[in-house]
Amino acid sequence: MRHPYRFQKTDNNTFCFETDDGQKYQAYFIEFPTNNYKLYSFSFDKEEGLKYFDSRIKDTVITILSEFCNADNQILAYTCDVSDGHELARKRLFNKWFNEENNGSLTKVDFQSENIYVSLIAKKDFSAVNQAITDINQLFADVISNK
Repeated sequence: MRHPYRFQKTDNNTFCFETDDGQKYQAYFIEFPTNNYKLYSFSFDKEEGLKYFDSRIKDTVITILSEFCNADNQILAYTCDVSDGHELARKRLFNKWFNEENNGSLTKVDFQSENIYVSLIAKKDFSAVNQAITDINQLFADVISNK
């Protein structure tokens, strides 16, 4: 059973919460324009301080993601941060969380190009998922060909 921290929506696509010891986090979604569906990227940041394990942080992020992903006609793209060389660990953790928490209503498609890891998540019955997969595949092909 999840026990998330209380979070608040600060604008249309940003959620903030604070842990019991005062650590502040922000989860936000950025919309990318498309013709056939709503595509959002997801980011999750900690303001400052040491990072440590707190299961309630996971519970809070999962709750925010679940609410967001269950909305109609939108697709979430999660790209693992590459700034510190821990992108593969982030990918593994994200996959673990998805597998533990998905009740079967969502689908996830993974993409990789060298050290860039992207996952698309949407409702299983959302018809535009196939178009989004085609679009992301084309984006990766374009990036690779421009190297």
